[in-house]
Amino acid sequence: MAANFNNALAELKQPIEQLSVSDRWVLLRWLVELLQQETHSSKPENPKINLEAVHQICEQTRNLPVLDSRSAEEIIGYNQFGGLD
Repeated sequence: MAANFNNALAELKQPIEQLSVSDRWVLLRWLVELLQQETHSSKPENPKINLEAVHQICEQTRNLPVLDSRSAEEIIGYNQFGGLD
C-alpha cells in the first residue's frame, strides 16, 4: 500500500502545491479521516486509490471561497527580517 500511496502522492504533488494553505488543511483533514476509516474497516490489504476521486476533491477545495487572502507569512506575522511582529 505504501508504494501505491507514494506513487499517487508524487502525481498529486504539483496540484497540491497550488492549493492555498486553508485548502491544504481541508485536504489533509480529509486524508486523515480516510486513513482512519481504512484502518477500522475490513478492506483488503492492497486497496486501489481512485485518482479521479482525489482530483475531484482537489478541484472542490480549489473552488472554495478565499476567506483570508493574506499569505501564510502575513497571517503568522513574520516581518521582512524573518522575526515575528
